[in-house]
Amino acid sequence: MDTLDSRCDGNAGVDEVLDWLASRADFMFRSNILPFWVTHLFDPEVQRFFGYVDVEGNGDPDRPVSAILLCRMLWAFSVGFEETQDDVCLQQARNAFQMLCRDFIDPLFGGVYYTVRHFDGQPLVMQKRTFAQAFCIIACARYARVAADERAMREATKLFYHMHRYAGLDQGGFTDILQRDWSDDREEHVWWMNPLGCTCIFNSQLHMLEAGIELEQAGPSADVRRLPGRQLDFLFDWFVLPEVDGLGGMGHLGICMSARKVPLDMSVSIGNELEAAYLIRRAAELCAYPVDVSPFCATLVRKAMELGFDKEHGGVFFSCDSSSNVVNRCKVWWVQAEAVVALLDAYEVTGDSSFVMQAAEIWRFIETWLVDWHSGEWRSSAPNPYTDPVSVAQQTQRDRRTGTGKASAYKCPYHTVRVCVEVSNRVARLRRNPFLCQARN
Repeated sequence: MDTLDSRCDGNAGVDEVLDWLASRADFMFRSNILPFWVTHLFDPEVQRFFGYVDVEGNGDPDRPVSAILLCRMLWAFSVGFEETQDDVCLQQARNAFQMLCRDFIDPLFGGVYYTVRHFDGQPLVMQKRTFAQAFCIIACARYARVAADERAMREATKLFYHMHRYAGLDQGGFTDILQRDWSDDREEHVWWMNPLGCTCIFNSQLHMLEAGIELEQAGPSADVRRLPGRQLDFLFDWFVLPEVDGLGGMGHLGICMSARKVPLDMSVSIGNELEAAYLIRRAAELCAYPVDVSPFCATLVRKAMELGFDKEHGGVFFSCDSSSNVVNRCKVWWVQAEAVVALLDAYEVTGDSSFVMQAAEIWRFIETWLVDWHSGEWRSSAPNPYTDPVSVAQQTQRDRRTGTGKASAYKCPYHTVRVCVEVSNRVARLRRNPFLCQARN
């Protein structure tokens, strides 16, 4: 099929490009992404979801199921029902929530285990990893909202306060990982998202911030609403980097910090910065944060794209090591998705149409190199055109670490579903914005 529309060419205006993005996002959501996840992940024989599905859509019953994958599926099915009113999505959301309650929620200490066995739900890794707890809150809150499920709301609220009680730091953020009983064992902090065993990693902080947003939207509460402000204070105090040689000064975020607020990894995660830019704005609006964060967020997007956009081949690179200025040239699926949303958010803040045009460029890249139009969903990485030894080694390491499957603890529906829904909803809002209408005219 022809994946590109003649309306989005070099001569198109902003309104035409926005309309093109919205139509392509809606088409991809309904015809490519949702069908894959509702069709290939649920195993009716054991009434559980697979923890791994290969590139052809085949589930592997021998792989463990991750709380991250299950919760992100629960969130995605809930959003799918919210957007389409398709009862198949609602049923899959119910299936996911039932599995979460039956197999993952710890009946003794609360919180969710990290992995369980596919065929019988036996817990395998019982640690309370902040990243997984955050997505349990996010998923249960969204499911509660769209399905009017009271138990889901109770579970989301209870876990949110558990996290603040047991994992909250005096400084305002969250420790990265705790044991089953919520005790802390520093020797157990190392896992694939935290290879250095840091006290705080930015990704977990960001998604706990998002958990507060989702919970407040599901059931407004003054107590919940005030907490994102404290988390924002923590993020700005701990993770905004001072001037870094070669990276253009302030406007980048650290990845992981020691207990003494010392950066332990000087890499810049381009995808994290793009995702953070619009989530920080959303949280600030929710809690009436006293500082206008919009200029910082727009600068964050601009600097991330200056660092990460591949002017030669298109797409957005994965990261950059600020100590050596070596760019990781892998084009990972979720980074492309977050770039599109962040660019539209930066356009909303600034009225600068170049953000919209760049979003369209990345969407073209996604449709050309990442979308599997035959089997559904996106591939985990785009083909890497760089053949120098460093780039080849980077891609090999990326594929070895995360695999090439369509569904796993790493490859979930969260980013692909979100970019489609965000683009559709944002374009509708942008077209109504009087400031932007005046700028376009």
